[in-house]
Amino acid sequence: MVRVIDKVSDVCFAIDVEGRAGLHIDLIGKLKKLFVEGGYRVYLEYPIWFESRVRKSGDMVRKEGYVDLVAVKNGRKVAVEFDNGVHVKFKSVEKLFQVDADVCIGIVRGKTNGLNGNVERIEEVKKECGDKNNLWLIVLSERIAQRV
Repeated sequence: MVRVIDKVSDVCFAIDVEGRAGLHIDLIGKLKKLFVEGGYRVYLEYPIWFESRVRKSGDMVRKEGYVDLVAVKNGRKVAVEFDNGVHVKFKSVEKLFQVDADVCIGIVRGKTNGLNGNVERIEEVKKECGDKNNLWLIVLSERIAQRV
């Protein structure tokens, strides 16, 4: 049986990430197609409320946000957030830790500190939000998918 993360990784690693304008739209579109063809209902910009730390003050605030893609099949949910920079954004990790989904996938273009810098960021948020053993990180520049 092929796991969802393997199929998502295949789509991600087939995309040329170097100097691409419109990478976010292209990648989310390809992932939507993957899930639709797999029999999932797909929601783009899925609305959620989540707790977020204001990094400068340290205060926690409740925010409305949107998860890039949520796919649902047979009552199971997959949530995907993609950030087009070096690091996955704190708010993206916060949303993934708090969205009601069975599998959560954070995707980042990456480089510089690559996997390690992103894992450190995720670990920092994990201390605040609690552990979620279904969170995966995909770093496009390194072609790595890892459970975090």
